[in-house]
Amino acid sequence: MKKFVVLVLAFCMLFSLVAVASAESEIVVAYIAKNTVDAFHATLNGAAEEALDALKEDGTIKDWQLYDGLTDPMTQVSLIEDAINNGANFVVFLPAEAEGSAPVVKRCADAGIPIVVVNSKTNNTDELANAYVGSDDVEAGEIMANYVIEKLPDGGKYAHMMGIVGNSAQIQRGEGIANIMGKNDKWESVGDFAADWSADKAVLFATDVLTQYGDELKAIICDNDDMSSAVQAYVNSVDRKDIVCIGVDGNAGPLAMVKEGTLGATVLQDGAAQVKTAIALIPDIIAKKEVEKDIMVPFTLVTKDNVDEYLK
Repeated sequence: MKKFVVLVLAFCMLFSLVAVASAESEIVVAYIAKNTVDAFHATLNGAAEEALDALKEDGTIKDWQLYDGLTDPMTQVSLIEDAINNGANFVVFLPAEAEGSAPVVKRCADAGIPIVVVNSKTNNTDELANAYVGSDDVEAGEIMANYVIEKLPDGGKYAHMMGIVGNSAQIQRGEGIANIMGKNDKWESVGDFAADWSADKAVLFATDVLTQYGDELKAIICDNDDMSSAVQAYVNSVDRKDIVCIGVDGNAGPLAMVKEGTLGATVLQDGAAQVKTAIALIPDIIAKKEVEKDIMVPFTLVTKDNVDEYLK
């Protein structure tokens, strides 16, 4: 009788292990991108593809699917329903907006679907997501502002070109800029402009402020490098190379400009490390192990002195 019980228990344990292994192999990951077009997110998406393909190859997940959020929260809210209908039972999410994209996280929580948020937070990420991996965007804003003050200690007027209003990176980078510039009485803001991460819009605003303030305008601080590199190229073209422009991301184009001396600096955001770190959490979350809830990848100021370390 004892032998029979032992055999039954052993069989049950084996069945349980097989069931767990089978469940793990049935994991289908929905990777909901912010977009698939801008340089920074192309880097993230490429890193995600590499990492998710590796998990598929080693059997940790069954498959994964890319969904293009088009930098639109309503599109992302629609895509989570598509993903669930397509069999997704794990989500890696790069939000378009803090508030507008929050229903994606809520939908996953309600459905019991694990979700890891990457790069920027929704308003409910801390409460509902399994984990967040990003960088401290307040720090990025402070790094940019400190660089401007270091380069131009006599001060002047500056403009701030914002990302999409409501995105957590836009909010926090602006906060960081204000933390530093607001305490320096040698500097005066001429406004925060809703350039929506767009190079073209940032150049249009820069044209306006340069026309209005002329030689008083000394710096243009941008929430990303698409804007800062375009604005710097514009002011260089109108013989205002004295204007300091800086942005965040450290894409290949801005890094090349730093190398050649046509752009003073960029704040490198290691997006590839963010998304790879997030995807590396998937096996532990599947196994219901405790994971760190808030993981920060540091920003780095890149100037001509250290740009060779980051050029590929």
